[in-house]
Amino acid sequence: MKLLVLDLDGTLWDHEDASRLVLPFEFHDDYLIDACGEELHLFPGVREFLEWASWRFLLTIASWNVEERVRPILEGFSLWDYFTFPKIEGHPNKADMIRRTLEELASIGYNVEDVIYVDDRELHVNEVKMILPEVEFVHMWVDVKSFEELRELLEKMG
Repeated sequence: MKLLVLDLDGTLWDHEDASRLVLPFEFHDDYLIDACGEELHLFPGVREFLEWASWRFLLTIASWNVEERVRPILEGFSLWDYFTFPKIEGHPNKADMIRRTLEELASIGYNVEDVIYVDDRELHVNEVKMILPEVEFVHMWVDVKSFEELRELLEKMG
């Protein structure tokens, strides 16, 4: 089984800190407006990518955010149910989030052979590689420029 770990801010959507958004949210197709008029837009192709990936990977989240603020965004866009043991936590330790997700998956019988981590920033990569050297990293918007390119890359990676 392969695990695909996704970041949120700057990776799935264009907002750099979704934890700052204020409820209630007004949802439109692929964007929302918060109580203060601030907008968050899903990047083009996110929904199609998640649907495609959900048949090929276990999907999870490693995000430096506040779950109480960000989960309603994922739920409002009907994206929450794609993810298994998502980690949306108020600290930057992505390696710990990924490690704990792998432990939880193992505890219910999943044998994860490959882990691919997708993030728009390289900030956490060295730390992840030190703790989990087997993790492959895809730098969103650098290694790939769209979710269509990400799909193509993942297909090539096997």
